[in-house]
Amino acid sequence: MNRAKAIMHTETLSRERLRRSSARWHDATSGGKTYVLPPGEQPPAHLNMPREVRELIAASDTGCVLLWSLAESRLVVPPFPVRRREELAGWHTGPVQSLLDRPRRTAVFLLRLGGYAIGVFEGEKLVQSKVGSRFVKGRHRKGGSSSGRFARRRENQARELFDEACQELRTQLEPVQKTLEHFVMGGDRHTLQAFEKRCAFLSTLRRIRQRRVLEVVEPRQRVLEDAARLLYSTRVITFTPETPGFGSPR
Repeated sequence: MNRAKAIMHTETLSRERLRRSSARWHDATSGGKTYVLPPGEQPPAHLNMPREVRELIAASDTGCVLLWSLAESRLVVPPFPVRRREELAGWHTGPVQSLLDRPRRTAVFLLRLGGYAIGVFEGEKLVQSKVGSRFVKGRHRKGGSSSGRFARRRENQARELFDEACQELRTQLEPVQKTLEHFVMGGDRHTLQAFEKRCAFLSTLRRIRQRRVLEVVEPRQRVLEDAARLLYSTRVITFTPETPGFGSPR
């Protein structure tokens, strides 16, 4: 049997854009199904899905909602974890909307060399925040003996920033830690990795920490306020079966 190459399209939608877009989604075959999948679970093996889609499902630490159809399918990767598996006849976006609409408290920590921002959100509303900055020299472009001294000075400045940010993170989050459902970090990935090695308090947030990293330019108050949009962004992958006419839902 000849296999037709799957067509895939990925987009990231804000909460409101997802609401508007999903209102227009429909199953052209009227024989589709909805699979609500917690993290670590896969849809039935007989669905002839592209390998890349199954890999996305396996990699998601929030699970996904699969709107399956022979003509065109959508994989919805939500920003917050799916808790219960469901299989429903037809297409249903309700499980995704209920995830986004449910009240939840989320802590956000943004970090780049030079500054940090800490926030607590109730839904999309920022209810607690702290922003700080500390000078860290840029990278030294010249060689010679001065480059070593410059690098050591820069490392010391980065450590001072990390220690201040870690202490402030503890001060802001420890009193409300038991009420938090999620902890999300953002900023420069390499800086966050270095910070994690130095801040022991992060280990106490491991249970609620999400793997995603919010892409932000700089950790300032206005950026922190806008982080709610990023927090609630949902990834949608639209794809077609590799072999049309095969893999009908049972």
